[in-house]
Amino acid sequence: MKAIITYIYSMQDFLFIKVGKKFSKIYFSEIMYTEAVKKYVRIITPKRVHLILASMCLVEKTLPPNQFCRIHRSYIVSLQYLTDFDSDLVYMKDKIFPIGKQYKDVLHDRVIILSSDTRTEFDENDNHPVEMLANISI
Repeated sequence: MKAIITYIYSMQDFLFIKVGKKFSKIYFSEIMYTEAVKKYVRIITPKRVHLILASMCLVEKTLPPNQFCRIHRSYIVSLQYLTDFDSDLVYMKDKIFPIGKQYKDVLHDRVIILSSDTRTEFDENDNHPVEMLANISI
């Protein structure tokens, strides 16, 4: 069942959406992704799809930035449900999402990446991490 929702109320680890005359609770941890559909936004959870009358900008501001990342003008994904990504695509179970040009660096800045390409070391003088190239052969 799809519902038209007119307001989003943000709280601690959940939000309420207005469905008709009642308010339904959705935990942030349940939201897999959101998708823009004209002037509506679909909120996808494992159990249900909610259709709300809101802008992606409002939804992006409402969702906690440490748990969600906007990767495209039409998509905001949960970092918890994200399984893989590369420079062009984000993978989530059986779904594949494009990464928009203006959002390419945003995802890299939101997640912790361990790579054999770089190594972080601490400078003995100021205890701040210093990026260094590592020649690691495995």
